[in-house]
Amino acid sequence: MDDDAKKMMKWIDVLAKGIIMGAAIGYLFSLTDMMPPGKAVVLGGLAGCLASITYKNRQDDKKDQQ
Repeated sequence: MDDDAKKMMKWIDVLAKGIIMGAAIGYLFSLTDMMPPGKAVVLGGLAGCLASITYKNRQDDKKDQQ
C-alpha cells in the first residue's frame, strides 16, 4: 500500500470508531426518555464523527510540531 492509501485508512478507522462510540453514547442517552432512540443514535453518530475529525486533526498537528 502506498502512503496515501495508509493515510486514508487511518481516517476511515478514526471516523468509524467515532461514529460507533457516538451512536452508543446517543443510545444510552435515549434510555433517559428525553429523546427517541433513533434520533439520539443519529445525533450521537454525527457528534462522534465531528469529534473524531477534531481529535485526528489535533494529533496530526502535534506530530507536525515535533
